[in-house]
Amino acid sequence: MIFSLEIEQQFLATLIQHPQNYAQIADFITHKDFYSEKSKVNQTVFSVMRQILEKGQEIDPSVVIDRVNNLGVSFNENLSIFDYIHSLSMRKTSANNLPSLAKELKKYSVRRDIYYSSRDVAKEMKDINPNASYADIVSLADKTFNQRINFYESGENVPVNLMEEMIDLIEDRGNNPVEEFGIKGPYPKLHDIYGSLLRPGNISVIVARSGVGKTTLALDFCTKASADNGNIPVLHFDNGEMSKEELIMRQCAAMSGVPMHLLETGKWRQHSEETVRKVRAVWEKVKNLKFYYYSVGGLDFEDMITVLKRFYYSTVGRGNPMIFSFDYIKPADSTNDGRNEWQQIGSMVNRFKRCIKDEILHDGLPIIPMFTSVQSNKLGITHNRNADSIVDDESIVSLSDRITQYCSHLFILRKKTLDELSEEGELFGTHKLICIKPRHLGRDIAGHIEPVLMGDRLRHNFINLDIKGFDVQERGDLRDIAAHMQANATLEPSAPRGRRETETDIVQEELGIPDFDNV
Repeated sequence: MIFSLEIEQQFLATLIQHPQNYAQIADFITHKDFYSEKSKVNQTVFSVMRQILEKGQEIDPSVVIDRVNNLGVSFNENLSIFDYIHSLSMRKTSANNLPSLAKELKKYSVRRDIYYSSRDVAKEMKDINPNASYADIVSLADKTFNQRINFYESGENVPVNLMEEMIDLIEDRGNNPVEEFGIKGPYPKLHDIYGSLLRPGNISVIVARSGVGKTTLALDFCTKASADNGNIPVLHFDNGEMSKEELIMRQCAAMSGVPMHLLETGKWRQHSEETVRKVRAVWEKVKNLKFYYYSVGGLDFEDMITVLKRFYYSTVGRGNPMIFSFDYIKPADSTNDGRNEWQQIGSMVNRFKRCIKDEILHDGLPIIPMFTSVQSNKLGITHNRNADSIVDDESIVSLSDRITQYCSHLFILRKKTLDELSEEGELFGTHKLICIKPRHLGRDIAGHIEPVLMGDRLRHNFINLDIKGFDVQERGDLRDIAAHMQANATLEPSAPRGRRETETDIVQEELGIPDFDNV
């Protein structure tokens, strides 16, 4: 048997009588864990109770009966919902048994998934081309099996003694050193200071006002990181704001440097031979890139998690790396469960974190990083303000404090103010990327923890970005600006404008300032 009606009924009876323990199983059991081929009654009763509990309301058998009846669901058997639910409420139960009943229920659910998946594999194996290679056979079996199944963390969830594992782990890492921990990002200065923003099991978040460029930055960062690291697949969730065609146009504009309006109108072919050359030069770049788009607008976050898991196991394949890009964190349009926005967002971020950290694993370790963004609140407005009136701290993060809590890196992205552009010069780009929370740092630790002396003031460091159209280029950090200003101060007063003196070139080289004119 791949189901147990007795376990399902005892679980429902315990939940009806001890709803205060719902939090213990809220993120573990869903309506899909109830067998529904012969009857949907248990699945329906649980869904109604979950909706009531997540609104913070009290469970009452009469209310549950009324809600089920109002759904207008017809069950296969000749069943009285009134009698059924009252019988559940009269069963002998124990509040302490709810977690163990949930685990038993989940075992049956996993067995059903494996059974149905194995049946699908058997059919594919019967019908497969006899000339298929060994690799094709295994690949088809793996893809078919994982299109249906959700993988669950195996083993007992018990505390472990870290000290028992320390010696073996550290010695093994010493025997097998690695150049990078996590996927290396495309911006060298950012990577040196903060390490990989694409560490498996970690979430990196960009906070910015609407229209500042958070989507542009995310697409640029993930696409270049993929290309630089052997064309790692990227799965990009769009939260209902951009179509597939819009993203294709943006990506092509970024890679070619051709204005987007020429691509959208199709007039790039008539514009000039140089424009045609730039566009067609992109074709060679994209041949091996794997950037998958999926619109999640209108989905709740549990459905998003399901899509993420199925895509990973069926398309990427277990054990293989992948970059998960999510644009962007906001309440789901379909959610109307009575909770405040901050509660919804907190649950969403927590669920994504658990998925990439604890559920999609290889050899017991996470394998997928998440790169995402969120809009700032009104404190993040910079238009028509000078630098001294700008708020550059975590108070600008909108929606929920849990975003800050669960992420590993949190950056503010904002346009430079007019006085900053005037002081720092066009050489150092158009935007600032300011880290307000680093859980990990790279080899250049001083780049984050040590303030930078600018004139007679100490200031926190930041990364300069130049965002033109849909292309992003790194332009050093605040230390480079300070060094550049110091070097320029050594110029002779009569030095011709627009030409660097040899002395300045030497100082730039000694201070390690990038020659951005040649980037």
